[in-house]
Amino acid sequence: MAHSLLMVPVPELDAVVRRRLELREPEHLPLQADDIAAHVTLLAPFGSREQVTEGVLAELRRFFSDVTPFDYKLTRVSRFPGGTVYVTPEPAAPFRQLTLELTRRFPEHPPYAGAFGDVVPHLSVPLLPDEDVTDVEAELADRLPVSVHAQEAALYWWEDGACGTLETFAFGTSAA
Repeated sequence: MAHSLLMVPVPELDAVVRRRLELREPEHLPLQADDIAAHVTLLAPFGSREQVTEGVLAELRRFFSDVTPFDYKLTRVSRFPGGTVYVTPEPAAPFRQLTLELTRRFPEHPPYAGAFGDVVPHLSVPLLPDEDVTDVEAELADRLPVSVHAQEAALYWWEDGACGTLETFAFGTSAA
């Protein structure tokens, strides 16, 4: 199902995630050179193209302009009970707080369509055919932990064969 999502790009692991996406689904995800594949999701699904109005974009610009940039680390590979493999950001609290505040402002778009009771910030890592979590752990063993500076969010469009960044929102741009 086509939808938008709000995310914090993670360029430090982009090459890994991009390669895995292209190997797994080359015909479905034609990423542009400037699109970031690696990200920590803040709110998804966010809305259809029709729901992403200029008013919504203005509200997102205001919201993210008040967010203070923050540092975190990507520390370990984990797996959700449903099978999704991910890397854990620590501390997770800044991501959780952003998600909860976005949900308060946009209650019509609950995190993951309300499918889960708890918000667990994570950076998803696609599995390739015949892989399991230990393969991802081995691939990332020399890269983790990764220190990251979150300084922007992005509104991203996901649709089979048509993915891309719609707009980015710099953190901390409001007047002090």
